[in-house]
Amino acid sequence: MATRVRTTGAYGAVFGVFLRQKLAAKPFTSWAMARRSAISFMPATSPPPFCSAAENERTGRIWNLGAGNPQTVNRLVELIGGQVTYIPRRPGEPNATWADISRITSELDWRPLVSFEDGVSRMMAEIEVWKDAPLWDSESIAKATKVWFDYVR
Repeated sequence: MATRVRTTGAYGAVFGVFLRQKLAAKPFTSWAMARRSAISFMPATSPPPFCSAAENERTGRIWNLGAGNPQTVNRLVELIGGQVTYIPRRPGEPNATWADISRITSELDWRPLVSFEDGVSRMMAEIEVWKDAPLWDSESIAKATKVWFDYVR
């Protein structure tokens, strides 16, 4: 099964956006201090956590999924390799997303098994998956986030 991430909308996932930019030999678009909690689900290593959630008596619970160790976008750039064009941070954009996974680890005994570096390596091995994804650049990002900027200021 190929790796997948969202690449459309005003907030496309950084992995797919960057991989498409890499395929086009374009610079990665980011703001300098961004940190994100990324996670990989690899079927060969363990069942996804929603299987455990569906098979237990705790109904109506909410569990956060994430790696529990946010990585800088600059670290992702380092692993993928390429140049960066820094763009303005959107108003209201969090400096970091950091999923608190303490509940899912204690209640479902679930932990992420794929390191950030290994997940990036696996995605790079399948980089062609993103050849038809939208190609973001500073102008298209500004256009897609215009409403965001207009209402959050």
